[in-house]
Amino acid sequence: MSFFENTRKPVGLGGKLMVAMMNLGHSPVARWGLRFLRLAPNAKVLDCGCGGGANIKRLLKKCPHGVVKGVDYSPVSVEKTRKLNRIAIQEGRCAVLQGSVADMVFEDSYFDAATAFETVYFWPDLPRCFREVGSAQRCGVRGGECPA
Repeated sequence: MSFFENTRKPVGLGGKLMVAMMNLGHSPVARWGLRFLRLAPNAKVLDCGCGGGANIKRLLKKCPHGVVKGVDYSPVSVEKTRKLNRIAIQEGRCAVLQGSVADMVFEDSYFDAATAFETVYFWPDLPRCFREVGSAQRCGVRGGECPA
């Protein structure tokens, strides 16, 4: 598997290394972007393409009485995210699902906000994916994408 393919959908040992590098390398832009996201302490947030889970951890700190759910289609990413956020998962404040942003299983209008960090350029059908994310959010709420 090529380096670029492992950034799109991390697999195997190379994918585990890639996810760890993403958690570190994406940190500056993620921290910058999250400064602009205003969340209620009890917000329900969706992180699309959650990668290694570092941003879910940050979102959980921003809404200490809320719930953060993540979705990623890479089993390696889902595993890493679950390990990093295992305490919040045990507390019922976090859930991480393996799946595509194009076909999410969340109920309509559940989330107060949605995020996507350095991921939309991998989405197969942007209009469809954005409609899917939009339907999972309550009316009038914001979402954000932080590209590199």
